Amino acid sequence: MNILVVAEMQLGKLKPSNRASIRMAQDLAKKDGDSFSMVLLGHQLGDAANELNRFGAKKLFVIDAPEFEHYLAKPLTDAVSNLAREHGFDRIVGCEATTARDFFPRLAGALDAGMCRGVSALCEVNGETCYQRAVFSGMALRTERIHTPIHVMTVDPTTMDDPTEGGAGEVVAFDAGVTVGDEIRFVELRRAKSERPDLSVADRVVGAGRGIKSAEYLETIGALADKLGAAVGATRAVVDAGWLPNEFQVGQTGKAIAPKLYFAIGISGAVQHAAGIRGAKTIVAINKDAEAPIFKIADIGIVADLFDVVPQLIEGL
Repeated sequence: MNILVVAEMQLGKLKPSNRASIRMAQDLAKKDGDSFSMVLLGHQLGDAANELNRFGAKKLFVIDAPEFEHYLAKPLTDAVSNLAREHGFDRIVGCEATTARDFFPRLAGALDAGMCRGVSALCEVNGETCYQRAVFSGMALRTERIHTPIHVMTVDPTTMDDPTEGGAGEVVAFDAGVTVGDEIRFVELRRAKSERPDLSVADRVVGAGRGIKSAEYLETIGALADKLGAAVGATRAVVDAGWLPNEFQVGQTGKAIAPKLYFAIGISGAVQHAAGIRGAKTIVAINKDAEAPIFKIADIGIVADLFDVVPQLIEGL
């Protein structure tokens, strides 16, 4: 088994989700007594390689070129597939996130490999390593086996422990031999400006549901988030109503998050939303409906009118 972790950069920094990919690679390597390597792609990487190279990888391949300054699926796929072929990698691991959802299926196709997405655990069936992943909005686990010689997988970051630190591996500069053609080019990146933490990786999140009744109440939700040093999230109903942009949506069709603390305010707790917060360590739910499904997964439940409770929380913090 020859394992490769594809590490990603975002806005000049290593993505926190790389840690989940590294932990899966460590678990795979430990299971079969093998080592693992990593590849980091970007441009003007600076100290990123040194920051990444502390988890016991055998080698860290660095692909530093202008073609990888901004995310484009084709050059990224071509680079990783070239590396995998040249060095014989047969287990390629990434993190289940927006970009990986785009280029990892392309990578599997380029390598003629089977793929499993959103892996949460390893298991063994008839002596073969298999992969478990959540299905039906997290209501069940499915065990999958890849039959091709090369396995490509993305990891569910909400289910993985932190990787263990180890020695630094050999750093190898790799010439991917990739050029960007005229068929596609990077134009611009538009980001929502916010002083709050990034929703995807925040330790604390305040989630707003349909129960807040109007976009105007988001100011109060924001005030609570600021008191907690938290990010703001929302259910699909809030996003569909136009009260918040798509990047705030948490759930099956939005972001999956794993904060240490999640406030569910005016959220009923439909399975689609619950799928996005199953990695949360502590869930506090505020809803006046005592039968709301959110209370089945909440660690702390407050059956009360959110319009009474939230201002009291803000005042008391």
